[in-house]
Amino acid sequence: MQKSKFTTICVLLVLLVYILFSQYYLVSLGNIYTFVINPLFFISLALLLKFFIVPPYRTNKYKKEIIQYVLITILLYCLIYLLSGLFVGFGKSPYSASVEGIIMNLFATGTIIFCREYIRNKLINNVYHKDRTIIFVGLVIVFTLLEFNIFTLLSSNNFYYVFKQIFYTLLPNIFKNVLFTYIAIYTDYIPCFIYDIIYYMILWISPILPNSPWVLESILNCIFPFMLLLYCKYYIHKKDRFHLDTISQPVNPSGIVPFGIALILLIWFALGIFPIRPIGVATASMVPTLHVGDLTFIQKCNANDIEVGDIIEYKMDGYTVIHRVIKIYQEDGEFFFITKGDNNDSEDKIPVREEQLLGKVIFKIPYLALPTVWLHSINAKTQVDVETGI
Repeated sequence: MQKSKFTTICVLLVLLVYILFSQYYLVSLGNIYTFVINPLFFISLALLLKFFIVPPYRTNKYKKEIIQYVLITILLYCLIYLLSGLFVGFGKSPYSASVEGIIMNLFATGTIIFCREYIRNKLINNVYHKDRTIIFVGLVIVFTLLEFNIFTLLSSNNFYYVFKQIFYTLLPNIFKNVLFTYIAIYTDYIPCFIYDIIYYMILWISPILPNSPWVLESILNCIFPFMLLLYCKYYIHKKDRFHLDTISQPVNPSGIVPFGIALILLIWFALGIFPIRPIGVATASMVPTLHVGDLTFIQKCNANDIEVGDIIEYKMDGYTVIHRVIKIYQEDGEFFFITKGDNNDSEDKIPVREEQLLGKVIFKIPYLALPTVWLHSINAKTQVDVETGI
């Protein structure tokens, strides 16, 4: 059967219409949609393409090595993700770890993953090389929308929520779908299925998961697909003699690895995993010593390391405070700190207990944290607006 751009575009449009209709209406049906309608649709479409789209036979000379790259990448991702829980803490998994729960998740999600990658592989290889770019873009858009509800985003007036959804859900899905579509061109649906199913299996079988900030997960979900894409591209171009004879030679992506590791370490540094961590100043209570937007560096320490005159960070209910220590005393062997903001007229009313101490300020970088403080202030305002009905 001949390749057909028209057929491929029609299938993409059907997928797009189904996805948008599902997000607008079908998701409200709950389990009926999750366990019946959605799997049946993708199974039916995959079977339809199996019999009506038969791309020309080609050898999968890259498949074995790409599967190896996929396994190394996803296992390394899961290891780093789970290790982060040692520092940020663990919470109960939202997924059922029972045999029944795993089977249900495997059916609902695993079926979609398998059929999705089978459909992707069929469609990207059902067009000639000159038409591949537009189909590539179409596949990335359509399958990104499959895991990103556009209507929820458009209906929200919460800026922080929109910002979070774009960088936590949309951007990582774009990276992943670019990777999967590229792999589908040169192999088949198996490597991408392995990547996603291992990721979800780790989530399903683990009774506890890290309480990782969404920023950490977002960056990890962008870095790993990007690095895997570079390695796959490098390997394919290196193995293909046609590409080796061209003027443009692929760049070894090994140089990206130190950058990726450095970025992960930077994230862990920001999370407070190391003895020193950064925090932005959000109020003017310490002016002129500290201004709004200054980036302070907090060193973890014990209560007996604090002296009068030190600027400390301590926790309150739902927030932290950075003020100067003006007096220290002990009661029943426990340290108490009297604190005051340099810009405040009086000392803080409630003494800081030893257990509230988070660390002391060792140095600052002026105004470097302004974007973070700005985003937090917008988030706080939008939450107040929602709660008060403004």
